[in-house]
Amino acid sequence: MMNINKILKDSYHVMAKDLLEFRRNRMQLAALFMMPLIFLLMFGFIFPSGGTQQHMPMGVVNLDQGQGSNEFIAQLNLINQNTSSMDFKTYSSIDEAKTAINQGKIYGAFIIPPGFSDNVTNGKSGDFTVYIDNSNPQSSMQVQQALSSTLNGINNMEAEANVLELANETNQQVNPQAIIFPYVLNVSTTIPGETNYFNFLAPGLMIMIVMMTVMTGIPEAISKEKEMGTFDGMLSAPINQVSVILGKTAALCTKGFVQCVIVLALAMLLFGVTIQGSLLLAFFMLLLGIFSFIGIGILAISMSGDQASGTMIVNLLMFPMIFLGGVFYPLQQMPWFMQAISQFIPLTYAADAMRKIILLNAGIGDVLFQMLILVAFGVVTMAIAVPLFRKSMTR
Repeated sequence: MMNINKILKDSYHVMAKDLLEFRRNRMQLAALFMMPLIFLLMFGFIFPSGGTQQHMPMGVVNLDQGQGSNEFIAQLNLINQNTSSMDFKTYSSIDEAKTAINQGKIYGAFIIPPGFSDNVTNGKSGDFTVYIDNSNPQSSMQVQQALSSTLNGINNMEAEANVLELANETNQQVNPQAIIFPYVLNVSTTIPGETNYFNFLAPGLMIMIVMMTVMTGIPEAISKEKEMGTFDGMLSAPINQVSVILGKTAALCTKGFVQCVIVLALAMLLFGVTIQGSLLLAFFMLLLGIFSFIGIGILAISMSGDQASGTMIVNLLMFPMIFLGGVFYPLQQMPWFMQAISQFIPLTYAADAMRKIILLNAGIGDVLFQMLILVAFGVVTMAIAVPLFRKSMTR
């Protein structure tokens, strides 16, 4: 019991020493607050909150110039007044519109062929072509989504007008919407109110920042003291080697928790993220996430001889975890082999559990599996890392 008390007491002194050094370093203190702010602003505004980009520039080439084509263009403008998905510019020829696409002035162009009005008047379909710049697949997909939505809106307007005209001829009282759309879908969501991409991003971002702080901080802290010569003095003091690990980890945990609080506060203020679950459980999940990452950081410093090598090893392990851990993109959108790899990454389980707690009001029973995985990962990595760390200190 006395030995455990001494380890904890020594760990506290190591933590206090690191935090005191950190508080005296103004650049590191500023980075503690600036890093989460930069992450939030960068990822929060890079990724659009809506599903489709607005005001996409599009061209219109009307080779028909009949009443039907003019009405079609008028309906096109009317639909887009409500959605603001596209902005239209008129071109006189197909070549002129293609040149504008190649120069990046527009995303695509509506080409209304000759005879369009005659087809519409004679009960035939009004066929037209849209040239799309598919050199950017993301923009091309958004243009096609906007086209589909706009064309559905125009077709609905025409269908309603035809139904009303038929009803007037037969003196019947009808509801055009009920005839055109006999089935109506009502969507109910698990999260109340409007949500955006940042609701998905913020919980995982909190875990990711803690992971980066712990995994990069342990090699940096120990290697720096080795290179400065203060580490030998620490080892010669009557301090257990485990206390060194615990103390430095506790200092990094404190920094990580401060950054997570900043992330959460800014996410709520700037991006409207709402907390549906227990904050206490969320912070407990952060602790488990930290525990699962500690061993990786210790392994990195144990296998390296200097700070540069330790940082390189950490980066080699950390960056695949960031992109395969489900922080930025749902795992379901990844290829099957990447989904398989993600199952061996602790960040996957930590981000998933944090997202369920904050957004879906999940309880301990709902995230128990993720908790057990994180504990198991932390125990295994620590069991491997601590003996290696002790061995590396005797070199």
